[in-house]
Amino acid sequence: MKNQSSKRIAERYVKALFDVAQLGGALPAVEKDLAALNAAVAASDELQRFIESPLLTREQKASAMQAVLVKQKANDITVKFLLMLARQKRLDALPAIAELFANWAEAARGEMSASVTSASKLSDKDAGLVADRLSKAYGKKINLSIKEDASLLGGVVVHIGSIQLDGSLSGKLRRLKQKLAA
Repeated sequence: MKNQSSKRIAERYVKALFDVAQLGGALPAVEKDLAALNAAVAASDELQRFIESPLLTREQKASAMQAVLVKQKANDITVKFLLMLARQKRLDALPAIAELFANWAEAARGEMSASVTSASKLSDKDAGLVADRLSKAYGKKINLSIKEDASLLGGVVVHIGSIQLDGSLSGKLRRLKQKLAA
């Protein structure tokens, strides 16, 4: 999210969409639609330029968005919401809205996302242990995304919510260097 203002805008839209999707029993479908569209925008410079373009009219954006959503076989709630976003000139908020909606849907299911970055590939057993420990600590089912970064030298870095747990060797060396420099 670019700034505090765009965060507030995204929150208002997500609140409305979440309520409508929940009442319509379409939370999973809308979540899936937004994730797919957000992934498409992230993967396509052309689509990114389209949603940010000030040169296209509201109706041009709405028409093009409808074509994309029909091809995607999106839920009616998703279609109506995104057409409204296009007509309100708020398509540029789509990435923030999709991310926030996914967080709210996850919370409604009693889940949390965590990102684990390790120096080398984690075994399924180790990933399961990390997920279990985080699940016990937070009292929720943890959805892990796992990445590798050889620059960590060893250990792992966990991001969960706004918290970062750095158990990497490079992090330990950096903290030691700071203590010695003080």
